[in-house]
Amino acid sequence: MTSAAAPSPEQIEDHPAVTDVNEVHCDRLSATERVCRRIADATGAPIALVLAIVVQFAWVGIGMLSHWDPYPFAFLLTCSNILQLILIFVISVAQKQQTMHDEIRAESDHATVSRLLYHQDVQDRLLLRLAERAGIDVSDLQPTIASLLANST
Repeated sequence: MTSAAAPSPEQIEDHPAVTDVNEVHCDRLSATERVCRRIADATGAPIALVLAIVVQFAWVGIGMLSHWDPYPFAFLLTCSNILQLILIFVISVAQKQQTMHDEIRAESDHATVSRLLYHQDVQDRLLLRLAERAGIDVSDLQPTIASLLANST
């Protein structure tokens, strides 16, 4: 009796019954959606928050010292508002992409679970047939198996 080696991660990932939802999602994205995704990923990073805070404080400090953009910092507010308006739409596109990705993943998970349940059902029936042919009494398991099969349909 030979023991089968555990499948490598590459073999598991390349299994024909498993869909790579990340690849499917990336294939469906347009060029504009890819750019929006990159911008949303960059602006959602902690470094972007730190950079925004540093720029705001530096601008206020320089504006007060040089009187280039004095209080109430109209130019800073205008730039911030324009940037925020643009980012609202970029983030909305990124959220739509994430929703689409979640839907693809849910459909793939459902298909995979359905295949697994069907495979398990076939195995259960095969084991019962083998047990009957081998003369093993499985009558005590019949009610349990029948209830499980009735609930799965």
